[in-house]
Amino acid sequence: MWATVRNLGVFQGLWFLLVLGGDGFVPAALCWLLYHVVRYSNPRERRLLPIYIALGIAMDSILAALNVYQFASDAWPIPLWLMGLWLIFPTTLGHGLRWCWSGKPWILAASAIGAALTYIGGARLSDLVFPFGELSSVIILSGCWILYFGLVRVMSSEKS
Repeated sequence: MWATVRNLGVFQGLWFLLVLGGDGFVPAALCWLLYHVVRYSNPRERRLLPIYIALGIAMDSILAALNVYQFASDAWPIPLWLMGLWLIFPTTLGHGLRWCWSGKPWILAASAIGAALTYIGGARLSDLVFPFGELSSVIILSGCWILYFGLVRVMSSEKS
């Protein structure tokens, strides 16, 4: 249980640092990723983490290019701090968020909605805006997160 609390606590702390502090905290995210890989991950997770990170950065880059959300800064395709979030989020998938993979569809849907709502929280703390409105954006983001979580589930359940 303490491993779960630690994993989610470090993620949440870094989430706040990146959202509030911006690009300057990306090295901290990179340090956590490297520490996690060395200390807590297994060979399978080490193989999947770069894929999960790339999928997340690609998803957010596409959503930004489609103007589902925009940043006041001229960062393209997405700000470095948001890429930093993608360095750390996948470290929770096999640890603190392992319960998401219980096989119950409602848990997957609730997780996707929760993930989408973090963008609303992030928008309140950063320069993120939603040109289509918050509700439309949450619906779009939830759909994207269902796809992301579905891909993660398929990849994590494949035999090595």
